Amino acid sequence: MASYFRTKVAKDIGTVAVDILETVSNNRFTVIGCNLANTTTDPVSVDIKVIDALAVEAYYIKQLIIPAHTSAKVITNGEKLILAEDCTLRIVSDTLASIDAVISYAEII
Repeated sequence: MASYFRTKVAKDIGTVAVDILETVSNNRFTVIGCNLANTTTDPVSVDIKVIDALAVEAYYIKQLIIPAHTSAKVITNGEKLILAEDCTLRIVSDTLASIDAVISYAEII
């Protein structure tokens, strides 16, 4: 099994859900960092969902309020989020083009 450390950057996430990370058969991701930055002048509400291989969608974070021009570290202090085969990490905001996301993860093949 090989492991690769990677970073995913998504800019201007808004009211249309964005699939940030998607695993496929024979690979898994261990998310080791997730930072969300509010780039607007108003507070925004953010949802993070995980969709499993059977298309079951559940909230990882629901309605996280991020004040104007600040950021939130969603995965910290050694916490990890495992995305098994055929899973998706999805982010959406309540405000157009309001969130920049930086995700650090290990890809296991």
